[in-house]
Amino acid sequence: MSALTIEEISKVLELACTLGKVAIQNGVAPSYSDSTVSEEFLIFLIKEAMIKSGFDPSKVIHHKGHAFPDVSIAGSGVGIELKGAISNRKFNGNSVVASTMLPNLKKIFLMYWIASGGDIGYKDYFNCVATPVVTHSPRFQLDIDLDKESSMFGTGVDKVGTIDDIIFSANGIDSEKIIKWMSDKAKRNGETPWWISSDESLPVGSTGLTKFTNMRPDRKAHFLKCAFLIFPKILNKTSSTKYNGLFEWAIQTHSAYTTRDDYSAGGQVQIILSEFNTSPITVPQSVQGAMDALSNSSKVLADELERPYERKFQNIEDFLSFYKTALIQNLRHIYSEVKGMDTHRIGEDAFAVALADLLISKIDKTSLVFTA
Repeated sequence: MSALTIEEISKVLELACTLGKVAIQNGVAPSYSDSTVSEEFLIFLIKEAMIKSGFDPSKVIHHKGHAFPDVSIAGSGVGIELKGAISNRKFNGNSVVASTMLPNLKKIFLMYWIASGGDIGYKDYFNCVATPVVTHSPRFQLDIDLDKESSMFGTGVDKVGTIDDIIFSANGIDSEKIIKWMSDKAKRNGETPWWISSDESLPVGSTGLTKFTNMRPDRKAHFLKCAFLIFPKILNKTSSTKYNGLFEWAIQTHSAYTTRDDYSAGGQVQIILSEFNTSPITVPQSVQGAMDALSNSSKVLADELERPYERKFQNIEDFLSFYKTALIQNLRHIYSEVKGMDTHRIGEDAFAVALADLLISKIDKTSLVFTA
């Protein structure tokens, strides 16, 4: 049997997605839990679609380990990268250096499973790339809702070049051109280019970091909201580790350069905590900063909270219960500064609980996106 064409494989993937949606609707699909479950289900669907289309399912080769893409169709020059998530529709893709990319490819599809909406689909992998981002090395960032015109690939003045020229050239992926494009784009945007090297001679990536103070107001507000949700220890001025992990998280998830000065505004503000005293009490300015940040209406996905906390939350109530415990621990030190105003004699523990409840009351629960 001759090798499958790109058009035939595209139709196979279309059928595989249909089969997957039907399986979900009929309750026979596996329960999504992690990337392994996702990969196995998607590969099963591809093989089923191959059979129903009259093709040999043994042509579907699953490359394990760090190979990119995850799947290839033997003899076709076509690969398929597999992605899955509970609700997030953006993913970190492969490295722009592509040292583990399979040889002799001429097309790569992205097949995805978003569990929350029962959404299974496929797209051209590189049409989903708006720009690379840096984690431990520069990687393509995938957005399955991205308009093709917004991809970094194309012939416009703001594009890096066509997919065929940059990715599938005779010499393989042109990483150096991508890196230069990243650096030039960062400079045009007034950002600070930076790169991480795998050795002393070859920079394997660069990207632009935006200073927190230079962010657009909407981006700054969303960033601060995430920061206070993920790092409540920021509020604990007695902790020597209050900023641990914060700066790395800012770079890895928001391409943002932030310093402790962005959270440690001096001064004090007055708030009313009726459980403690009917008169206003004076607390650190950072408490007001947290309330302002948490009251922002921007959406925060469960995945944005679960990754840094390295745990799954069943629902918003589960997260808020966990978050309240963390807040209490990091707010109780304030009691010593206002103890003399404790007219209701509620004590340190109850004070910390009341203050934590006040902060949580500022959160619009509909802005934290958890799935059932």
